[in-house]
Amino acid sequence: MHKLFTFLLFCVFVPFSVSAQLSADGAYIVETDYASTVENDVVFCFPSTSTMTIRHENASAGAVYSWYRYDEENNSWSNPLTESSAQLTVLSPGGYRVVVQDGGRETEERCWVYNSQAIRSVSLQVVYDDCYGVDLEASVDRVPLVYYDPLDGTEGTVDYNLTYSWKTTPAGDEQHIGNPVSFDAPYENVSYGVTVADRFGNTAEGSIDYSAIAVKAEFEVENLKDTIQHERHSETEGSAPIEIRFLDQSSGKVSAWQWTFGDAGQSVQQNPLFVFSEAGTDSVTLRVVNRQSLCEDLSEPFIVVVRESELEVPNVFTPNGDGVNDEFRVAYKSIKNFNMVVYSRWGRKVFESSDPERGWDGKVGGKIGAPGVYFYNISAQGYNEGESYSKKGAVHLIRGK
Repeated sequence: MHKLFTFLLFCVFVPFSVSAQLSADGAYIVETDYASTVENDVVFCFPSTSTMTIRHENASAGAVYSWYRYDEENNSWSNPLTESSAQLTVLSPGGYRVVVQDGGRETEERCWVYNSQAIRSVSLQVVYDDCYGVDLEASVDRVPLVYYDPLDGTEGTVDYNLTYSWKTTPAGDEQHIGNPVSFDAPYENVSYGVTVADRFGNTAEGSIDYSAIAVKAEFEVENLKDTIQHERHSETEGSAPIEIRFLDQSSGKVSAWQWTFGDAGQSVQQNPLFVFSEAGTDSVTLRVVNRQSLCEDLSEPFIVVVRESELEVPNVFTPNGDGVNDEFRVAYKSIKNFNMVVYSRWGRKVFESSDPERGWDGKVGGKIGAPGVYFYNISAQGYNEGESYSKKGAVHLIRGK
């Protein structure tokens, strides 16, 4: 696919002279690059719709001019034209020579004249691609501006001095200049495009669609553990069990997922739910695979820390309704089994709970309990082997005014 643009008239079209003899208005000026040691000649490149007129400068009013056209069959510059003035209107592209006799002195100048310079088309090809990058190259079909070495007729062409500007659609972060170029492998299908410009002001565009083969492993986490007062826990560190939903956010044509939850386990589901219950540090990673291209990627690690169990019991609480220390409850971490019984000083059971989240509000039989000393008996187990607790002691119930 390509689109051609018209010749831009504002590009460097200024009067110019070479050897202070030949000039042209409205032409872009370059020089030949002959293979031999012959001095290079001027090349006048006119817009396609303009009149190609060249002039000889700096001769006297009585100078005599003889114009000739180049003949490539015999590498001759001696085909005479009828024009005899200092100015020649060229009807067809090619090489031209003028011989000037001025006051007994004879000089000659050569030049090449064109108005056909154009970029016909631009085509792109993927030279190489893998899971990490895509290499592209543009091929440009342009009208050749051919000249011949006056010494031996060796063919040469005018350099278009092409420039290349690359981009992607949808637009990405990468833009490149030059040809060929390398892009990072995309994760989604894209269209690569290039704009080619030449020294004459012509531009053309080409593009190629590319089906992505690379993949990128990424994920988000959703912590499903409720925030509980007095449980020493954060989103990814603290009290077992830590229950997390892992949400795949990978890019590319992923067809397989492999989750590794450190030493705690694995999963091949796309969005697994996992519970961390053993004390330690687990590094969670996701590996994704495109089974068709065999491209794969490994995510950055996500760290989950499960602390060893803890159990601490306060010795006083103040159930006065001010929202501060209104219940007798333990502070804990990673507790699996729990039982707490509270007794009055006379040995009467006033509260019992098998949930460390629950605390005693200081009521006895639904009524406000008397201030004073109460006694507790607590037994608990953590998630790891050998983590057991047996705590007995006194707690003071204090009622404020």
